[in-house]
Amino acid sequence: MYGVFVRWLFGVWVLLLLQADLKVTVHPYIHWWASIVILLLALPLLVRLPYALRHWIKIFAISWAGFLILSVFLSSLVSDELLYGLVQAIKLTTILMFAFPLFLGNEGLWRIGISVFPIAVMTNLLFIVLGLTLSPEFAGVMTGDGRWGTLLNYPGSLWRVGMLVIVWAMYEVWNGQKKLYWGLVLLGALALIYLDNSRTGAILAILAFLYTIFVLSLERKTPGTGLVFGVLIGVSLLTWSIASRELGVSGLLLQRAAESLNIALSRGFEDVDPTRYKMIQVALQRIKETGLLGGGIGTTRAETDEGPMVVHNTYLQVWADLGLMGFLSYVGLVVGWILWIPHFFIRVQAIPNISDRAVMYNALFLLLFYAISGLFHPLSTEWSEWITFILPYAAFATIFEKRGGRT
Repeated sequence: MYGVFVRWLFGVWVLLLLQADLKVTVHPYIHWWASIVILLLALPLLVRLPYALRHWIKIFAISWAGFLILSVFLSSLVSDELLYGLVQAIKLTTILMFAFPLFLGNEGLWRIGISVFPIAVMTNLLFIVLGLTLSPEFAGVMTGDGRWGTLLNYPGSLWRVGMLVIVWAMYEVWNGQKKLYWGLVLLGALALIYLDNSRTGAILAILAFLYTIFVLSLERKTPGTGLVFGVLIGVSLLTWSIASRELGVSGLLLQRAAESLNIALSRGFEDVDPTRYKMIQVALQRIKETGLLGGGIGTTRAETDEGPMVVHNTYLQVWADLGLMGFLSYVGLVVGWILWIPHFFIRVQAIPNISDRAVMYNALFLLLFYAISGLFHPLSTEWSEWITFILPYAAFATIFEKRGGRT
């Protein structure tokens, strides 16, 4: 009975972590307080769980995580913001040295965590409906360019929730038994991505579509698969576009992405996003100045119209802030899994259960999503960002401990 309670508790915890902007609407440390409470309640069971890190891919990840934390600590020693750096090192240690091995070593826990991804999508969709029907306090347009957000996830994080299930849902719609359910989840995910009106979200949604076509072609080599999903997504986007006047979304999302691409090709990246261009220049200059140790986490900032802001490119920011060791360890952690991709597809295709295959294919896409999104966002030391890496990585790694690809 206690074990069932703890599993339920972990599901609620992950669902809470996925609501990134509760840090703004409720309390800046709500995720940390919730984590402490859940740790205390689950401690009698957790101390008996094995940390089964039996494969090199798991040891590989934990080792890089350790080097990343060490780089945060060492760079803090030469930084003017020593206390801040040490606090960030402690936060990363908690996430990557405790929670990460816990999920890596216990399949039941990461499965519970991943199972709430669709719930997170539908919860945010419910808040959008409540925002339209009851009160804008639940959801509404939050930016001048018509980007939507909810009480749980503001613009910039709302589309990321939809991205958690888009490949999973498409695969289940094509192959699974609960087509109606997963069709609704897919439409919900596309709604969140569209309403957020993020160019990064649009690009990654297209990538998710192409990735799913690739996966299905590996399994069935069905020439009509791309056409079916193309029509499905096209109809979905058309539906949201027609509804955009009522919802307040200014212009087609794909139109914004196309306009940005056109500007990039004709005038260069600087005209597409002057702020990010300036951030990159600041980071490159800082890398030349700070040497091997870096200047300390969060110290590389660019002047913007909204004041000094950390560089919105995790790879360059980490190199400038944490030095060469920080950069190499971060790349090893969030991109190193690519070494196992060929064996991954072979093993997943041997799994007889369709839903298990869907989870695994989705896990690989989320790792790819996390690595790519780092090009547009700064390093985080918060649960809400790292949980979307930890859970997919744990799923991805599990497949290599299974004989014959069975789960």
